[in-house]
Amino acid sequence: MVKNFMLHVSDLMREMKCDCFCWNSVHNSIHQESFYKMDCPFSNLWQTYLNATNCGLGHSMDSNEQSLKLLEENDVVCFARFEYKECRTKIPYLKKVENGYMAVYPHLSAYPKENEALIMKINEIILSHCGIHVTQNRIVYLNKEYIRKESLDLNELLCISDKLFNKRNHLSKTIAECIDEVDIDLDRWIERTKEILNRTSITPVRTKQCTALRRCNYYPVCFDESNEPDDSILFFTTNQHKLDAYNRGIRHIHELPLNQIEGFRLQYAQYMASKTNKPFMDRAALKVWMKQIQYPISYLDFEWDTFAIPPYENMKPFDVLCFQYSLHVETQDGNLKHYNFFESKDCRRHFIEQLIQDLPKTGTILVYNMEGAEKLRLKQLASQFEEYREELDAICSRMVDLSKPFEAGLYYNSKMRGHYSLKSILPVFSKDVSYLDLDIQNGLNAVFAYRTYDDKDEEEKNEVKKAISTYCQMDTYAEYIVYHGLIEEVKNNA
Repeated sequence: MVKNFMLHVSDLMREMKCDCFCWNSVHNSIHQESFYKMDCPFSNLWQTYLNATNCGLGHSMDSNEQSLKLLEENDVVCFARFEYKECRTKIPYLKKVENGYMAVYPHLSAYPKENEALIMKINEIILSHCGIHVTQNRIVYLNKEYIRKESLDLNELLCISDKLFNKRNHLSKTIAECIDEVDIDLDRWIERTKEILNRTSITPVRTKQCTALRRCNYYPVCFDESNEPDDSILFFTTNQHKLDAYNRGIRHIHELPLNQIEGFRLQYAQYMASKTNKPFMDRAALKVWMKQIQYPISYLDFEWDTFAIPPYENMKPFDVLCFQYSLHVETQDGNLKHYNFFESKDCRRHFIEQLIQDLPKTGTILVYNMEGAEKLRLKQLASQFEEYREELDAICSRMVDLSKPFEAGLYYNSKMRGHYSLKSILPVFSKDVSYLDLDIQNGLNAVFAYRTYDDKDEEEKNEVKKAISTYCQMDTYAEYIVYHGLIEEVKNNA
């Protein structure tokens, strides 16, 4: 075993994903804040739902003997720990039933998938070596359609099932069927994971899995790309040949054979920018896109937090709560005025009313990546406050997505290095304005700062509010800079 480290089933799951991910998770552990804001620990909720508030409780360093003693003394035990070949696991809920035990796995999710059966299979093997026979498995999950009323109703919020969800988010196969389909050699798996964790170092190997769906958190630890050229083949969007090409020594996008380019519009823009060593622009298409922009122009950005458990009336599981907006309004004579909103707790109604008041009644509302963000937030608010639906729908109808010219390859500068987030694009159009000068430099940091706001004294609250508001204001000012940067590019390349 690795000195001072205990092997857990979670290490086995990481090993299945990637050797480097497994090794780094132990030797270079990165602290990650929860994606969801929780006003109450989820374990408190599901224990209440399962009537397990007065049961036996396991503890982190319990031995097999101590856990078995807990099971002898209690019909229900939560968080029992067991170990097999120096690999430990924790079972959330075990209940005595006829001929054995029922295991229950609570998930802070609306759709626990069939691959969860793998962990259940591992646990069944470990428990069987300890003399415990699991005859039933259940999942507890969140009812996505639950709408909170004045108080939280756990019997409506939570569901229990002996089935798992398929890829289409439908309850399909039983847990027993899914477990039967799992075939593993646990002894070999444990030994291989131990061998990986015992290494003094590990050599990373780039694979498609490193960036699949979402870039691995350890990607910057494994690979330093700061010295790569701006038009590196590694930054070639969605290209399936780029890793093989990089390993063959190809470093620039334009060096890739044409028959290995899929032909997406953004790829074409990247290829031409690499080949000509200057920004690519589809001037005619940009002019058409710009024709829809009308003054006054409102540059808008929201900040919000996501609640797995709905804290307020008319909210559903995983709904968000908008606590901040920044709004820059530009008139045709070039005047630029800023509006700001920030509140904590249930500020939804005030957020809506202030936004309706601050926004001009006419003109374009420019938003960056609006479909997956601001427009979605407004539609959610409209469903929670029907009396404002017409006005919120009208706001949505005036929105134009500033990210589209970059996402569609109408403009591409190699300095973007394969990204088209607002933070990646701003340096292309401005050398003087930067997020790096701010106390809060990204949306996640803003959210984590907001979560601590209500626990601070007045002086600290003012500091947090100022830092979050300054960051959000930078987002809308960046939109202003980027839009006018595009205008200049169209003019200068006439």
